[in-house]
Amino acid sequence: MIDSLSFINNHWFWYVVIATLLLWLVFAWKEWQQPNKSKLYLKLVLAFVALTSLAFIVLKPLVVSQLDTYKMVVLTKGYDVNKLDSIKKSNKKIHVLNYEVNESFINPNKKPSTIYILGEGIAPFDLYQLDSLNVSYLGNPKPSGIVQLKFDQEQVVGNTINIEGLYANAKKGRKLILESPANTGLDSIVFSTDSTQPFKLSTQLNVIGNYEYHLVEKDSLNNLINSNPIGISVIPESALSILIINGFPTFETKYLKNYLAEKGHELVIRSQVTRGKFKYEYFNINTKPSIDFSEKSLQNFDLIIIDAQSFRNLGRNQKSSLEKVVKNDGLGMFIQANSVFNGTINYITDFSFQSDKNTITNLEEWPKTNISKSPSSFKPTLTLQPIHQLNNSIVTAYKPLGNGRIGTSVFENTFQLMLNGNTQAYQTIWSETINVLSKKHSALATWEASSNIIFKDEPFTFSLRSQITNPKVLDNNNQIIPLINDLNNNSLWKGKTYPKAIGWQTQHLEQDSTQMFNYFVTDTTYWKALKTYKTVVVNQKQFNNNEGIDKPYTTQQPMSLIWFYVIFILSIGYLWLEPKL
Repeated sequence: MIDSLSFINNHWFWYVVIATLLLWLVFAWKEWQQPNKSKLYLKLVLAFVALTSLAFIVLKPLVVSQLDTYKMVVLTKGYDVNKLDSIKKSNKKIHVLNYEVNESFINPNKKPSTIYILGEGIAPFDLYQLDSLNVSYLGNPKPSGIVQLKFDQEQVVGNTINIEGLYANAKKGRKLILESPANTGLDSIVFSTDSTQPFKLSTQLNVIGNYEYHLVEKDSLNNLINSNPIGISVIPESALSILIINGFPTFETKYLKNYLAEKGHELVIRSQVTRGKFKYEYFNINTKPSIDFSEKSLQNFDLIIIDAQSFRNLGRNQKSSLEKVVKNDGLGMFIQANSVFNGTINYITDFSFQSDKNTITNLEEWPKTNISKSPSSFKPTLTLQPIHQLNNSIVTAYKPLGNGRIGTSVFENTFQLMLNGNTQAYQTIWSETINVLSKKHSALATWEASSNIIFKDEPFTFSLRSQITNPKVLDNNNQIIPLINDLNNNSLWKGKTYPKAIGWQTQHLEQDSTQMFNYFVTDTTYWKALKTYKTVVVNQKQFNNNEGIDKPYTTQQPMSLIWFYVIFILSIGYLWLEPKL
């Protein structure tokens, strides 16, 4: 059945049409000049037919015709046999296909009018095969286990990693354990009811390196159900240049400077002795600068820690210089808050607080550890970014200011944690605060993975931000991974590769081999519930608007030119013979 007409040489269409008309007009003018005008109109018609046939031969017509169609049911993992039997009963001639990942299953020359998908669905990277087809997704398996997972794969040494997620169809008494690379239990949770429940596990990371942790599922009798690997990369903490300003020496500063100096940070501490006179201390630094709060002196630091009273006492020019360096150079600032700050200071910052009447609280990561705080917490605002939250209250936060960040906290006398032997809690609080607030130095290359869970032999997509012109990325075997440049951002590139080995893998820039990206690859036998849930969600989103109505599919095929040759020869033959008869 012919629905429409087009041409292989469609780009020649108007040239051929014009040439045909010109030739026909020349023929008509020549015949008009002949004294014998008998059969003139017949000759004009035959000439037009001959030239039109010749034009079609040159353009090579295509016809759009309807394809022979059929119905198909695609079986994927976990399909319901009863649903399959029901479909077979109502469609006796339906084609049944067992889906295999990464394999083509649609014949482009014989497309089905309707496709039914049973089971968990088609893998997201294979969905392109079903573009523009009529698909009904009839699968809705409900996996049991970890179906959602969230964590930051790269962590700074000393930080606490939080692994959050959702466990579907949990059974009462079932355990979820975070195990170290040495198979030591670090944190755990026991589900108290038979229901889908969120979970959160955490541990502090104290040793630099790339590690394979595990999320282990056990039943109430401690029998192993599943053990799924997680790759965590622990990177060294960058040495920062930090300025500490105190109105007078305090125990808080004493313990803080000792901790920061042991971490290798460059420290300058200025404490006021009397009016106009200051005491300076220096750690891990060769020069001994004095601080006048000029832009030039502040630009040398990554972070300034200043108590609220000293902040309030800064002169107008000093505050102006500080604000400019924060905005323009990305200097981070932490204000050690007190009642003066909470109530009266709003220059540069506008933190708002609310009373909560709690002066002592427990840390979530360390439930038995108490820490003192002011009887208040932050009022959530549009620009407020939390650093630490306890019991749904924000206790440490920052606000962006240009390229920099200004933060503060309601914690008081955190050094008491050290005195009580809670060194890990103390270091985690300050490490996370400093890492968030400190100046961000632009890297030659910044990498980002599309997912923390990457599977062997399945597509892994990543993005690269770099100022290098036409960067080239090489894998473990020094093979080039093709990149696509973003249309709206010249420094953003995207790539796709198929990892061939499990464990930690690397890729790097050809222009600078020190710019490396580490990512963890796991086998497809792990994280089954997570994969099933993701596949179901993607398939439901992809096919939820389909109406399930059969529709015809068409294709373009070259038209046979034999009839155009026959018509051309007959027409031109008559025009050639007629004068001779």
